[in-house]
Amino acid sequence: MIRVLLVDDELLSRMMVRSLIDWEKEGYCVCGECGDGEQAWSLLPLLRPQIVITDVRMNRMNGDELVRRIAREYPEICTICLSGYDDYKYVRDVLKHNAIDYLIKNDLTPDSLLESLHKAEEVLKVGPKIKKDENNLQALRRQFVLQLISGEYRGKEAFIERDMQVLSIELDAGRVIPVLLSIRNLEEKINGGTLRDKRLVIFSVCNVLEEIIREEFQGLAVPLEKNEILLLISLNGVVSEQKAGEELRRIVNRSSFCLDKFMRLEGNFHIGRSGALTEMQDGFQELENRRRNEFLDLNKPKEAAANREYNEGNGIRLEEEQKLTAALKQGDKEALEDVLEGIFREIYEKNTGRTGCSQLFSDLIILSLSFCKKQGIAYEKVYRHRTGVLEYVASLEKLKECREFFLQLFGAVLAENGRLENGKDYSVPVKKVVSYIHQHYREGISLVDAAENAGMNSSYLSTLFKAEVGTGFVEYLNEVRLERAKECMDTSDGKLKEIIDRSGFTSYPYFFSLFKKKYGMTPKEYQKSRK
Repeated sequence: MIRVLLVDDELLSRMMVRSLIDWEKEGYCVCGECGDGEQAWSLLPLLRPQIVITDVRMNRMNGDELVRRIAREYPEICTICLSGYDDYKYVRDVLKHNAIDYLIKNDLTPDSLLESLHKAEEVLKVGPKIKKDENNLQALRRQFVLQLISGEYRGKEAFIERDMQVLSIELDAGRVIPVLLSIRNLEEKINGGTLRDKRLVIFSVCNVLEEIIREEFQGLAVPLEKNEILLLISLNGVVSEQKAGEELRRIVNRSSFCLDKFMRLEGNFHIGRSGALTEMQDGFQELENRRRNEFLDLNKPKEAAANREYNEGNGIRLEEEQKLTAALKQGDKEALEDVLEGIFREIYEKNTGRTGCSQLFSDLIILSLSFCKKQGIAYEKVYRHRTGVLEYVASLEKLKECREFFLQLFGAVLAENGRLENGKDYSVPVKKVVSYIHQHYREGISLVDAAENAGMNSSYLSTLFKAEVGTGFVEYLNEVRLERAKECMDTSDGKLKEIIDRSGFTSYPYFFSLFKKKYGMTPKEYQKSRK
């Protein structure tokens, strides 16, 4: 076990870090917690940590001072810093003193924490003399760009020039073009690899892109989130807009060619407008808006809020989820497609951007996964891409692509569920009866009808059906009809008489008796409980 010491003056922050991962399962143990740098410094000889995770701003002794002392007196100990968004000058200082990495508290995730711990683990393997300067510089450049697009440098030309000089960034601060690259098949490329593998590929892509840009111009490539890379390009010496457009297309085309030929990566490039670094927040927002319109296949922006979200960010509506589930259970392809088409029609009509659909798409994926799990359907039978389903959907950048994917996915779930229902190790005649019931339960069918359809004697079929299914024909038919009635109550506010008719029952007292026996309440009581 690798020993880790947590240092933060906020108890909640330490608790949050502790709860993010299963430390022992990942090969680490928290050997202690301290509330400030001075306490941590005094306990280092006793606790003997191999990794110290420390906040930057604390009382008594700050994290930057603690990192400096550890680098000087305990070079064998790796340090990782926690920082807030406004701690840039502190972060720059601690990384100069060989901190392995820094983590932004607001963005801290199990994956980002594990990635930093793994980096520290690699350093522990080779010893304290490993060169970390280049990694630190890349991290600082990324933080610089994140602060640009978040607006923290707005109106601060002098600070931009100063930090660009410190970070060795060569750009024309008054004229920079943002270009966003979304890598579609990164997860498939690393094929189940580790976070370290993914980070290495992203780092290599950034190097390739910077080499292409810097052959004639100035530029910087930094990774963002969700397999995205942001390029900042200065076309020095290019004056006309037409010429600038030609040069950008040439850079994008060559970058696409190199990524495909040498790294087998596919990506979409989105080009923003030229502007000053001080206004990069606006430039990046316009770039995101352009992506939104490209997602919707619009030739020009509609008059709509840039940050509109489907269902106000709450994802799929309850009634939509219930209708999809009911359609899957009933094998009703038409109803299934009606719900999905309605969802995507609303996205288009309300001009909802790609990011505004994130929660909805996650909910749709979770719904398909949970339904398959409940029904005993192996997910690889309905989703056949090597890339994880969440990553695959995140790579789709057109509304029509997302629509086609979810229609295909839920269609496959419906078909597989139908095959499962009709093929539960039953004999051929019984399979025919089960299928017949599900297709005709709304009608006044009988055992004689089912036997005629199966080409068998009704008496023999009745015995065979009960032996294999475990219940009689009438009982099974009633179960199907009751389930349909209950699903109708879940997904609509229709009148009870209409629901009974749609479910295939012809007698209300008979339906009432069966429903109460199965669900422990009357149909009206159940309807009231759903409101």
